Amino acid sequence: MTTFQFRLERVLRWRQARLELEQFALGRIAADCKRWDTLMVKLENSRAEAETLLLSPHPVTGNELEALARYKEHLGRERQVALDHRLECERKMEQQRARLLAARREYRLLERLRQVRRAEWETAVNREFEALAAESYLARWAPRPRHEPAM
Repeated sequence: MTTFQFRLERVLRWRQARLELEQFALGRIAADCKRWDTLMVKLENSRAEAETLLLSPHPVTGNELEALARYKEHLGRERQVALDHRLECERKMEQQRARLLAARREYRLLERLRQVRRAEWETAVNREFEALAAESYLARWAPRPRHEPAM
């Protein structure tokens, strides 16, 4: 009896490593997208906080209004940059998802092939055991040659 050996085992391990690498890359891109989301929330909070200064009871000077307007413009530009980066990040994430899906498909294909080959091997081993058992059974019932007395 030989042990089961899948000829493409190295290829299967390589595809598994590639799958894990693609999963890691997707996680890294998702973390990057989350950082851009966090930055956009911070910028929005800063803008809202700056606008609440206008609602304060003390008088606001023209210089303060001008500074506030410039600050809001700056926040708007920063928000647009963050939004552009976030959209680019989303595009990269879609591409990475496609690569991950392809890697998963390739791995599963080989994994299924391995399962089929293992089932075939087990069937062959079972047939061999059955043949051996049948031979053993028949050998027990087969007539044995008689020894003739020597002269």
